[in-house]
Amino acid sequence: MPAENIEYNRTLSGPEHQQVRLPVIEKLVEAGWSRDQIRWQPEWRVPQAPHGAALREEGKSFSSWPVDLALFDDPAQMDDWRHVVVLFEFKAPDLRGGTSQLETYLAREPRAKLGFWTNGTEDVRIYKLPDGNFRHERNRGIPRPGEELELPSEKPLTYNDLQAPQNGQLKSVFKRLLDVVVARDSRATRSEAQLNELCNLLLLKIESDTFGQFSPDQPLEFQLAPDGETETAKRIRADFHKLTKSRPQVFADSNEVSLNLDDHTIQDVVYELSGLDLVSMSPEAISSAFQVFRRANLKAGEGQYFTPHRVIEAAVKIMEIRPDDTVIDPACGTGGFLVEAFLAMIDYAKASGAMSDDRARSLAAQRIYGVDKDAINVKLARAIMLSLSSDASNIHAGDSVREDRWNTDYEHLVMPLADGRFSVVLTNPPFGQGLKVSSTDARRNKYTIARRADGQYRALEIGLIFLERAHRLLASGGRLGIILPETYFFSATYSWLPEWLEDRFTLRGVVNIPMEAFQGFCRAKTNLYIFEKK
Repeated sequence: MPAENIEYNRTLSGPEHQQVRLPVIEKLVEAGWSRDQIRWQPEWRVPQAPHGAALREEGKSFSSWPVDLALFDDPAQMDDWRHVVVLFEFKAPDLRGGTSQLETYLAREPRAKLGFWTNGTEDVRIYKLPDGNFRHERNRGIPRPGEELELPSEKPLTYNDLQAPQNGQLKSVFKRLLDVVVARDSRATRSEAQLNELCNLLLLKIESDTFGQFSPDQPLEFQLAPDGETETAKRIRADFHKLTKSRPQVFADSNEVSLNLDDHTIQDVVYELSGLDLVSMSPEAISSAFQVFRRANLKAGEGQYFTPHRVIEAAVKIMEIRPDDTVIDPACGTGGFLVEAFLAMIDYAKASGAMSDDRARSLAAQRIYGVDKDAINVKLARAIMLSLSSDASNIHAGDSVREDRWNTDYEHLVMPLADGRFSVVLTNPPFGQGLKVSSTDARRNKYTIARRADGQYRALEIGLIFLERAHRLLASGGRLGIILPETYFFSATYSWLPEWLEDRFTLRGVVNIPMEAFQGFCRAKTNLYIFEKK
C-alpha cells in the first residue's frame, strides 16, 4: 500500500478523527449544514504558495497542505475552491499551534473567511479580516448557517492600510466576484444586470480609493460597517446614490440612482474589495484584470467580439500614437484600444522626461475619446479609465453612426464627435452580414459609402459604415486603424469599395490577423487596415 494511503488510514482511525472530527461533523449537521457541504474524505488541499493558487485556477497540479475538514457554501459546489468558506483543524498539539496553522491556510485560500480549531473541549474561531489581519474568538462554538462570516477590520480602514494586489490577484478576485458572489444575488438575476451592478460597486470603490489618497490616514467610505451586513448595505447604497449625482457623465441613465443587489451580496463584495488598493496599481495590471468583465459582456449576436490584447497592443504600436494625438474609438466596447493608446501616450511622455507621471496621465486622459451603444461596455471603459487617471469624461454612451439622432437622443455627442477633430481613429467595429445600417438610416445620415451608382441608398454592413464615420471624424492626414473582414476587400460583392476609398484614403498598410486570434468568438478572417485621410 502506498505510504500516503497508510498515513490517510491512520488519520481516519486516529483519536483526533474519532474524538474530535466525527463529533464536529455531527454538530455541523445538527446545526443545519448539509453533509454534502462538508469535505473530509479525502481531505481538502490548500495551496502552499500564492503561485500554487494560480496553478489551481488553471487546472494544474500544485503543492498543497491537507486540511482536516472544509466547509462549502453550497452543496452543489462541493470541491470548487471558489466556494470554500470555513477551514477546520483538529490535529495541532495545542491552541497556539492550531491557530497559527489556520492563519497560514486562510492566507492561501482566497474565498475562506473563517478558520476553526478545536481539540474537543475548547475551540477558537479565526476570522480573516479585510485588511489581511486575523481576529480570534474563543469558545464560540461551531459556525451556523446564515451567520455573518465577513467581519470588519479591528479599526476603520484608511488608504494607508490598503494593499496593492499582487500579480494576477485582482483578476482572480474579479472572476470569483462575477462567477460566485454576484451570480447568486436574489435581486439581480440576469447576468447582464449582475455585471452592471458589480461595475457600480467597482466605480464606488475606485471613487473611495481616489479620495482616500488625499487623506490617507482618514477612514475610507468603502468598507464594512461594524454593525453587520444590513448597515453595510445601507451605507453603501447611500454612497452610491451620492456618486450618481456627483458623476453624471458616468451614470448617463437618470433612473440609475440605487443598487439593485441584496444586502449579503453587497457585504461580500465590500469584504473582498475593501482591503485592496485599486488606484495605485500599474495600468497594465488594471487593464488585464478588467479582461474578465470584457469577456463577460460579449454579445456575439450583436457583432461584439473580444479583441485579444496582443492584437490591440500591436495595432497601437503600429499607429505610433504620441501625446499630441487626439484618439477616438467610435465603437469602443470596454475600451481596449483606448487603454492601450492611453498607455502609449504616457510611455512616450515619460520617456521624454518632460513631465511627471501624474501630469502625463491627466493630459493623456483628456485626449482619449470613446463611444459605444452598450451601457455596460461604457461603464466598464469608464471604470478602467477612472482607475488609471481619475477622468472618464470623454467616454460616452450613444450611437456614433446615426448622427441624425444626436440632437434628440444623444446631445452629449454633438460637440465631442465634431467632424475633423481627431488625428487617430482606432476601432474594431461590430461586423456581420446580419448587422446592417438600413437604407433609410444611410440616406438620413448621407453615408456616401451606401449610395449606389443610381443615387439610391442601400442597406450596408455596419463595419463599412464605420469607414465613413472614421473619415468624417479624422482631420486631414489623420490615421485610421480598423479591423474588418477580409472579404470586404476581395469579394466581387464589394467591387465598388476600392473606388470609394480612392477619393478619401491612402492605404498605408494591411496587417494579417490569424483566425486563431478570434477563435471562440467569430470565424471571419480579418485584417487590420491602416489608412491615412487624404
